[in-house]
Amino acid sequence: MLGLKFERSTMMRNSPLNGLRILALENYIAGPYGSMILGDLGADVIKIEPPSGDLSRSFAGPDHKGEVFYYLAFNRNKKSIVLNLAIPSNKDAFYDLVKLSDVVWDNFRPGVTARLKVNYDALKKINPRIICCSITGYGQTGARKNQLSYDIVGQAISGIMSITGEVGRSPTRCGPPVGDLVAGMMGVVGVLAAVARRDKTGKGEKVETSLLDSCVSLLAYYFSYYFSSGEVPGPQGAGHLGVSPYSVFKTRDGRWIATGINWPRITRVIGAEWLADDTRFQTMAGRVRHKEELERIMQEYFLKADAQQWLELFEAEDIAGGLVQNIDEAAIDPQILNNDMIVSLTHSLGGQIKLTGNAIKMSGVSPSNYEAPPVLGQHTDEVLKNLLDYSHRRIKKIKTEAVANPGELTSRIRKTL
Repeated sequence: MLGLKFERSTMMRNSPLNGLRILALENYIAGPYGSMILGDLGADVIKIEPPSGDLSRSFAGPDHKGEVFYYLAFNRNKKSIVLNLAIPSNKDAFYDLVKLSDVVWDNFRPGVTARLKVNYDALKKINPRIICCSITGYGQTGARKNQLSYDIVGQAISGIMSITGEVGRSPTRCGPPVGDLVAGMMGVVGVLAAVARRDKTGKGEKVETSLLDSCVSLLAYYFSYYFSSGEVPGPQGAGHLGVSPYSVFKTRDGRWIATGINWPRITRVIGAEWLADDTRFQTMAGRVRHKEELERIMQEYFLKADAQQWLELFEAEDIAGGLVQNIDEAAIDPQILNNDMIVSLTHSLGGQIKLTGNAIKMSGVSPSNYEAPPVLGQHTDEVLKNLLDYSHRRIKKIKTEAVANPGELTSRIRKTL
C-alpha cells in the first residue's frame, strides 16, 4: 500500500520492502528486533508508543543523551509516534493508519489487542488486506497462554538451559536472548509469507509465533537425538553431541581458540599425528565416545604455543578455527567491520551512536541509509500531518488527550505483557 507522502532516498526507494508499512505495538526485544529487521530491509515502520514509551526506554544502563542502550539496540529505522489507544481520538488516528498500512505487529500477551480493539478481527473490517502478527510468550492457547514470560523462562522451559553451560554447574542461559531474538525473526518470516500469499489472494491474515516455540525450534537436533536414542542430552559446554573434536582449547598465552570439524588434519597441525592412528579415534563414533579423553590430550598440545601461532597454522592448513574474542575485540574485528556489522549513525539529539548491523546482504539494503532510533514521539506530527493530512488543531487535540490520561493504557499493558 503506497500513497505515502514521506520523502525517501533513492536507495531506500530501491530497497526490497519499500512500500510495506508496519504499525508496531511493541516493547522490550522480540517485537522491536523483528520490526527493526523489516525497517532495515526498507519497510516503513511506525512505532506506536503510549505516552510512557516502550518499556525498555526506562531500563538502567549506559545511554546516549538520555536514550538508554537497551532501547537503542533494537529500534533503528523506525518512526515513533505517541498514541494512547485507550482514548477515542487517538484510537481513531490508529484506525486511519491501519487503512493505509500492511501489517500491525505486536508482542503483547493473548487478549490484549482484543481488549484494545486492535486485533485482527477488528482491523480486517477496516482494511481486509491487513496482516496482523502477534508474538506471545507461550502461544494463543494452552494452560500457560496468559502467564508472564521472559527470554530466560522460555530458555528454561524449552530445554535450552539444560544443555547450556558446563557439566556439574548450575543451568545457564545463552548469552544473547535467543528466544526473544528468534521469536522476532520468526515473526518476520511469517509476515513476509503472509505478504506473498496476499499477493495471490488479496486478503490479509493473522500470523502467530511465540518465544517458547522459537526456543524449541532451536533445539531441533537435541530433540532428534533424544527421540532417536532415549537418552537425555545434558550440558555441552563448548562441545557437540555428535562431533568430536569440536570445542575450545586454551593456549600458552592464556587465550582460547575454537575449532570445528577438521579431523584428521588438525592432528598434523598440532603435532599429534599419532591420534589419527589410535583405534579409539579413527571413527567419528569412536571420537564422540571417547570425547573427553581426546579433547584432554589435544588440550595438552595446544598449551605448547600462543593463540596467534596456532591461528596462523590453521589458516595455512585450511583449518576452521578462531580466537574467542571479547566484545571490544569483536567490535574492531576486520572481517566484522568489512561485513558492515558495526554501523555508526547520526542521532537526532546530536552525536554518533554505534550499533550492530543487519546480517542480510542484498541490493537496496545499505547501512548508509539507516536512521538512528527515534526519541519518544519524534514523528507524531510528521506522520499525522503528512500521511493522514490531519490539521494542526486535530493533531494538538490528539497529543493533549494522549498525555492527559497516560495511566490507563500504560498500566493495562504493564499488567498484560
